[in-house]
Amino acid sequence: MIAFHDPQLFNHLDNIGFIPELYAIPWFLTMYTHVFPLQKIFLLWDTLLLGEASLPLCIGVALLQQLKDRLLQFGFNECILLFSDMPDIDMERVVRESVQVFCSTPPSVTYRQHERPKPDPSKRSSPSPHLSQASQDLVMDAVPVAELKQEKCPRACGADLLELLAHKKSRSGRAKVLVVDIRPSDEFAHGTLADAINLPAESSITHEGLLVPGPQSDVLNSYRGKIICVMGSRHNWEHVIKFAESLVAQEFPRVCTLHQGVEVFRASGALVVPS
Repeated sequence: MIAFHDPQLFNHLDNIGFIPELYAIPWFLTMYTHVFPLQKIFLLWDTLLLGEASLPLCIGVALLQQLKDRLLQFGFNECILLFSDMPDIDMERVVRESVQVFCSTPPSVTYRQHERPKPDPSKRSSPSPHLSQASQDLVMDAVPVAELKQEKCPRACGADLLELLAHKKSRSGRAKVLVVDIRPSDEFAHGTLADAINLPAESSITHEGLLVPGPQSDVLNSYRGKIICVMGSRHNWEHVIKFAESLVAQEFPRVCTLHQGVEVFRASGALVVPS
């Protein structure tokens, strides 16, 4: 979530090793009651009790963004001291900005049902009989925690991506999301999502982790600030992760990866041959 909404802050905290486990776990376990005085908790809980389950995560992002200027100047030890004695926080601003974070985050990005290690196949729940195969492919499913911890960018499901592509901005007429298909050009030519651009993973990023200049890179840069979904193939998932993380390192906000790859669209008929 931090990398998705504020890559500059994420990169700094990641570089100094100040990971969320060091400060955020008590926030969520106590719903922030151990951090703030009672009068501020009342305002915060009014929002939490009426909001969605992912709102505590959004509040955490809003808190970090309010402290961003200090955090960017601090090293690891200073960050520890800052969170051990939380400075005065404008709670009305936190609530307001957390709602903005929530509204600008695809629902599947905050999906938190994790796969249990080594599940018993005999006890695994069967797919819902009310969903077609195409629909089942497009929704999120459980992912091992260890796997998610290795990824800096959140995943978005196919259903969310199709919904974002269907909604155009009123003024510019451009989609709210840009799909970056990182598969080789021959695979891209056989079928991709409408309006997707092709930036093959193996030839579009330099050894320094920068985008190789070109028309498609210019399109990507023009979407900076909008949602950018990196789409690849399930069998080359490591390329998807590496490409997405290179964008975060270049401080592209709102970068996510397509959960389970382009294969989720095979049964839905959403893929088209690019012109």
